[in-house]
Amino acid sequence: MIPEAPFLFSIAGLSASLGGLSGLVAGLRRGTDMRPLDLFRLREIVEFSFANVLLALATVPLALILGSTGDAARIVAIAALVYVVLHLVVLIRRNREFQVTISRVGEAAVILLGLAAFGASIATVATGSIGTFEALLLVLLARPMLAFLFVLASFETS
Repeated sequence: MIPEAPFLFSIAGLSASLGGLSGLVAGLRRGTDMRPLDLFRLREIVEFSFANVLLALATVPLALILGSTGDAARIVAIAALVYVVLHLVVLIRRNREFQVTISRVGEAAVILLGLAAFGASIATVATGSIGTFEALLLVLLARPMLAFLFVLASFETS
């Protein structure tokens, strides 16, 4: 087992919990009208969460196979970077479809998290640093958390 495993398992567990919580919210909202905004956000949370689980857990066997946690972190950081970019394209398309609006503060938070994920991914690929890799995973964990806060805020305005 690699020394970073407890941290990675924690990220995976927290991400899975967020995904499950969004399912619970969707189930509770099913009795009421599910607005496109709610559907957009809840789906986003599940997608972010499941990706985070896979990225965090994939690090352990990769590190054991490669014999290097730094090399495993580089590979997972590349996968995270590809995921973040591709998922951004999906979210932009879906945003147009559902015509979701977001506040300036929310927009700034989304952009900031995206830039932080991009920067941490690049830094991890360049250095193999476990510190930047763990920072990347924390930023990726913040994405479904932010989306969940948007869902909670939308309940106040509904």
